[in-house]
Amino acid sequence: MPSTMRTNGPSDAASEDEKFLVRDPRQVRMLLQSLADQRTALTAHPDGSGQSFPSAVLEVDEDGLLLDGSPIPSVNQRAGGAGYWLCLAQVDRVQVRFRVERPQRTLEQECVAFRAALPASLHHLQRREFYRLETPVNESPWCIFPDPDGGEPLRWRVTDISAGGIAVLLPQEDQVLELQRRYPGCALELPDGERIEVALIVCSLVTRTRADGQQPQRAGLKFDRLPRGADAMIQRHIFRIERQRLARLNGQS
Repeated sequence: MPSTMRTNGPSDAASEDEKFLVRDPRQVRMLLQSLADQRTALTAHPDGSGQSFPSAVLEVDEDGLLLDGSPIPSVNQRAGGAGYWLCLAQVDRVQVRFRVERPQRTLEQECVAFRAALPASLHHLQRREFYRLETPVNESPWCIFPDPDGGEPLRWRVTDISAGGIAVLLPQEDQVLELQRRYPGCALELPDGERIEVALIVCSLVTRTRADGQQPQRAGLKFDRLPRGADAMIQRHIFRIERQRLARLNGQS
């Protein structure tokens, strides 16, 4: 009897994401204060775009927070005109993602800084846990894999993605992976054109029999030592798809 694969819908993704959402104002302030106390660098993406710059939380108070600006005037001009910033950082090696609305440019000890209200919530991903996003077919990342026989690289659609790894669905003719084996020389291509060179470790292999008799294999792959900045690229992609999904659920275009 054919087996069926359950796919997560938008409500499942929202429920999964809820586990990592911190809304308590005291906890939000505490995590932001930790960023300030540890002088943690963060990556700021004005309007959630692919262009980013390094920043930091300089100060947290009852009225909001103060964020470091850039030494480059054109970057500060673009950042000051943004409706919001998507900020990515880590607290004690645990990923933090938050959004600040309409940061206002100011001067702090003759250096450019930006003041913003405290975010209403932030994502605080638990250690060794990552929110997995089911990728829409029309905006899927792709995994580029070296052909073991030396031919053209294999190209597989990524069915879900997180900061820790990906899952791909392999056709019968491409079932070349071995459990627990490390594969260097792979690449992850994001829909916006960004390409990440990466090594992958095979964590799971599950074969499914479809109604048409085909037996695709679902492979769970873990990233091994992402290059610098790759985590921010992946988080930015996840955030953008989440935002589009929520807009559709709310009836927005």
